[in-house]
Amino acid sequence: MSKRACLMMMGMGALPLAVAAEAPKNLYSPYSHVTNITEGLSWPKGQAVPTFATPAEKLDTITMQDLSKDEQLTFSALQGRVNRKQPRILLVDNRAGEGAFTWADTCGFSQRELYPRERRYELAAKYAKEIDGVVLYDSTLSPHYRNLAGTVASQMNAVPANRAIFEELNKNGANLKVVEDLTALKFTKPLEIYGHMLEKYWPKSEKRLIVSAKPHDEGGGGDYHHTRDIAAATGAAVVWLDTRVPEERDLLRKFFKDMKAGEAIALGWYATERTGITTASEFGIGTMPADFLVSPTTYAGTDHTIRIPAVPKKPELENKVYVAIFISDGDNLQYTQHAMRQNWDRIGADRGKIALNWTIAPGLVDVAPAYMNYYYGSATLKDCFVTGPSGMGYMMPTNTLDEPGAPVGESLKDPAMMDGYTRLTETYLQRSGLRVITIWDEASPALRQAYERNCRHLYGATVQNFKDMPSVASSVEDGRVRFDKLEIPYGSSREHLGGSLHRQIKRWDGKGPHFVSYQVDVWGQLRVHHLIELNEELQKEFPGKVEFVRADHYFNLFNEANGLPHSLTMSASAKVSSSAPSEKVEQAMDGTPTTLWSAAVPGKQSLSFDLGGSYKVRRCVIHHAGDNGMAPKENTKDFAVQVSTDGKDWKTVQLIKGNKDNVTDLEFPAVPATKVRVLIDKPGEDGTARIADVEIFGVK
Repeated sequence: MSKRACLMMMGMGALPLAVAAEAPKNLYSPYSHVTNITEGLSWPKGQAVPTFATPAEKLDTITMQDLSKDEQLTFSALQGRVNRKQPRILLVDNRAGEGAFTWADTCGFSQRELYPRERRYELAAKYAKEIDGVVLYDSTLSPHYRNLAGTVASQMNAVPANRAIFEELNKNGANLKVVEDLTALKFTKPLEIYGHMLEKYWPKSEKRLIVSAKPHDEGGGGDYHHTRDIAAATGAAVVWLDTRVPEERDLLRKFFKDMKAGEAIALGWYATERTGITTASEFGIGTMPADFLVSPTTYAGTDHTIRIPAVPKKPELENKVYVAIFISDGDNLQYTQHAMRQNWDRIGADRGKIALNWTIAPGLVDVAPAYMNYYYGSATLKDCFVTGPSGMGYMMPTNTLDEPGAPVGESLKDPAMMDGYTRLTETYLQRSGLRVITIWDEASPALRQAYERNCRHLYGATVQNFKDMPSVASSVEDGRVRFDKLEIPYGSSREHLGGSLHRQIKRWDGKGPHFVSYQVDVWGQLRVHHLIELNEELQKEFPGKVEFVRADHYFNLFNEANGLPHSLTMSASAKVSSSAPSEKVEQAMDGTPTTLWSAAVPGKQSLSFDLGGSYKVRRCVIHHAGDNGMAPKENTKDFAVQVSTDGKDWKTVQLIKGNKDNVTDLEFPAVPATKVRVLIDKPGEDGTARIADVEIFGVK
């Protein structure tokens, strides 16, 4: 929308000449909110993994331990093809630490028919009519034929099967034909097999998704069913190239080269973390670790309305040391399914005693929204969620820890790929409600600028520094987004963390607020109760001088302390009122689009924000009804954003006509104000004015 300056009458008094303003920062993704569907897949542009239909009331269930390795391959593919229409098959792991049916019960999958080992082929026969046959393979020459067969089968509405399984399927009434026979191939090396895949089958594969799955037990356990149902459902290729081997890494690059940053994601894992992640990162592609993720096609059909927690008011800025503790590993999808669930529930009595920041995978909004909603719904006000590295999918744009096949240096160098990855990240920041990013390891100046430019939802980010490289430093980009160098990137003991904190506090000159951030692993030697004890110790030794804070508070307090724009509506002194009586007016300023203010009375409506002091306001972000998950037609259509220093004379900083966006992001030259209001001239199509949330940014 072009800049506007106008004198207008809107039924609520004359409005003085408008302040010149920039056009709305319409950088938000074109992605529109997913509504739950009853059949098939929904995969709109800007969404990394498709939405599956709501699961059937009764799920046919089979235990992974009742299947051989090759049967796991066949049955997970069957699960994917069947669940593509509607999730009806649930594969479970009875060795899962959280319990085989814990998540199923959490999601309300209470009606389950369990097929024991002796009846497993009955399950296959039940759904045989929904597939067109089998892709026959022989893994005796090479286990990588498992991946080739899975890739081919996903393109032919088939399941991969070796000859013994094929015979068992038909012996039990499946009556399937062979749609592709790979047993005549004589390739023995991964380079040959995946080279053949690249040439013959990759052109037909889904380019928005690739699965990296280990098809053998060499060097550790193999991956025979985890995430393979997603590949089967979507037509994604399944590969396993050893990124420690230069020739295999180069072949994997050829797959990634055909995928587009900002539209593509990888699922699974690699031979080693740094060689694999840095290889994908070269192309601006994030990886969602998922090599132990069970039944994503079932959980991807759970309710896609993400219930983003409200944000508590931040503490008033004081002259003290502010500490942000980030808990690692949440980018890992199987971690959120297994280890995090166990520990989250186990430490329920300790959570809420101090502020902690939990990394979590924003991709859960697609892969398992029920998981995200479980953590969000059981969080305390002191539990803050932030992204795992380094946004939408694990990416390592700069490696600071030298390993064979993963040298120190920048992995991501292409500016267009930086923009693609950060734009996709912004989509998922919005959808998940996450406002802080943890970056592994380092972000180059160009990438920091891309995060700031494209991630309008971002408050701040942390960067790692495993080898204490002088080049890794904190920065502030465009006077808005702080990149905070972690004091310790992976603290694993109370002594390590406590010693550093004591040194930081003792070195502090006391002349102004000091900010320090840490990342910790709380699933090993260091536990949450150790952090609580450390906080108590610091409070006794330095009373009133140190405070553990949420990450969203941390970055806004930092900006406030340094004269940078920060959220004024996050302050406890800010108040909101509406022209129409409403019991829910506070919901327009609670930091979440999940709640909604509305007014269904005739005439013009307004939301007025008392900032609790005099500020120079320069940005206003309005989350409309569509950002709450409602239909776009319910969004406010015509409105003005106005400022006042006395609550009587108002200046219009922006006038919006015919709004079609779920989020309006307005940035304008700084203007003095004690109050800001949104003046609504034309509400949604049904005559009801609705605002999900308003954020106002400024400085003293």
